[in-house]
Amino acid sequence: MISREDVGLSPAAWAHAVDIDGAKLHYHQRSTELYYVLEGGGIVLLDGVEQPVFKGSLVHIPPGVVHGARGKMRVLVVGIPDIAEDDYFEVEERS
Repeated sequence: MISREDVGLSPAAWAHAVDIDGAKLHYHQRSTELYYVLEGGGIVLLDGVEQPVFKGSLVHIPPGVVHGARGKMRVLVVGIPDIAEDDYFEVEERS
């Protein structure tokens, strides 16, 4: 597993497991993300399109795709390259 502790090694990717209980809409200009659902399920939104996810689902999120999540799930998140703080942009939800 690659984590923030490996930042000095300049890894090409970064991975961590995270518990999601809903995630605000956002996008990254440079980073691709992969979500692999370890437990639970819900909906991942990709440019406004709802994608149902459950244990074993893999979601590919290219740079520029506005994404978020609904539901409770444990997800292995892989950022390629590492998702830097200056590459996270929140988007207002439409009603």
